[in-house]
Amino acid sequence: MWVSTRRTFKEGDLGWTGYVSFIGLPQLKEVRTLDAMLNEDVQGCGSCEIRSLRELTEALRSLPRPSSDREYHLLFLDAEIEVISPDAWGCRLLGFDLSDSTRTSSLLNCGLWTGKLAQFTRRLNEYGLLALPDAVLAKSLLPGLRRCG
Repeated sequence: MWVSTRRTFKEGDLGWTGYVSFIGLPQLKEVRTLDAMLNEDVQGCGSCEIRSLRELTEALRSLPRPSSDREYHLLFLDAEIEVISPDAWGCRLLGFDLSDSTRTSSLLNCGLWTGKLAQFTRRLNEYGLLALPDAVLAKSLLPGLRRCG
């Protein structure tokens, strides 16, 4: 599990138009993702690895505090291993992303999803994220993915 302070990427930002064209999702207005290429770390802080949710409070103290509505703390974990209530630890569940060990978002940073995967992109939420059942099913269709969350 990792926690970091991130900056959103949204409509109107430099590069947004080319980005939504590349992934074929013109309906998106904002992206929240574990992918640092799309949601950069605030002040180059990187992320803190934590072994359990009990370490979350301490990790948050060591990270920059969000200083605007464009910045937020992101907790990312493997949703198939770590089971937490959406409102646990003061967190708000925004949705699910898919990544391999490089933390590159397959959903939001690997180009247009086609074929059997296209159905999932029509159901993305306002942050460009999936519901858990869709994330699990999409993961089963994508070779090489080890993370779902």
